[in-house]
Amino acid sequence: MSSNNNTSITLAILQLQSDFRYPNLILGFILFISGVLGNILNIIIFIKFGNFKNNACSFYMFVRSFLDINVLLAGLATRIFAAGFQMDFTLMNRIWCKTRTGFLDVSIISTYTLICLQAIDTFICSSPSVAVRQKSNIRIAQYLVIGTPWFWFIHEIPYFIFQDLVIVGGTPMCITTNAIYAQYRSYFVFLCIFTTIPITVISIFGFLTVRHMKTIGVTRLLSSLTRQTISMALYQIFAVLVFNGPYTAWTMYSVITTNVAKDSYRRAVEQLINSFALNYFYGPYASSFYCYCLSKRFRNQLTVSLKEVVGSIHKNQVFTIP
Repeated sequence: MSSNNNTSITLAILQLQSDFRYPNLILGFILFISGVLGNILNIIIFIKFGNFKNNACSFYMFVRSFLDINVLLAGLATRIFAAGFQMDFTLMNRIWCKTRTGFLDVSIISTYTLICLQAIDTFICSSPSVAVRQKSNIRIAQYLVIGTPWFWFIHEIPYFIFQDLVIVGGTPMCITTNAIYAQYRSYFVFLCIFTTIPITVISIFGFLTVRHMKTIGVTRLLSSLTRQTISMALYQIFAVLVFNGPYTAWTMYSVITTNVAKDSYRRAVEQLINSFALNYFYGPYASSFYCYCLSKRFRNQLTVSLKEVVGSIHKNQVFTIP
């Protein structure tokens, strides 16, 4: 009887894995392709119109586009290979095991830092006080952008030291070899830096910005560029909450139930949910362009930029015809 029960559980697990595999892959491919394309278009538009040169919020958005591409290439693309094609390079190469997540985390946390700075800047720019609005400074933004990745790189140095490719029971595993540092990453990095802190910061300043924008007198004082960047930033904040909210809840559940005894079926279900949640986690890095497109002025800038790119390609083709 026990043997039949184990067999039925095994079959149920295999069926679940089969059912989850393709939706998970499809989600990964959609986020990767749309995200890389969208961020490239972001870069083209920002360079074309040069708003990032004089506007702090636009500058944060411009730099984030490069970081988001890096996250999608180094993070999501390798996840697709690992989950969909069983090609986990962290289990094949020790250097990649020690460096992949560390450098990826630098980009991820830097992106969240810039989103928080972006939310704070929109709050400052929408203030009824002229003196407060003048605190939004492109020079300060440049210093913060330069310092942010270096700060988080220093933070990740212990990871490069303690992460290693080891053999456990004949199976290669890329794990953190220091138990204390592993707990620090679980309870502080994942629960606070990746999730709780950025969600709290952008929620507070996003709410305060919306309150400012409801004041008609304040809205009339703002330039069209400032109104555009504020609306774009608010759309991005909403996207981060949509994608990061469920991931935060799942991370909390995973940490809380770490020491709970679980049967094989429950573990299999949680592994599948975790795999889906990790792909879903990349949503903020793929969605910025589509959030910005909700702004009419940005859509007009996109149209102008695409027409120039297409016209330039057509012109080059005409000149190359013998």
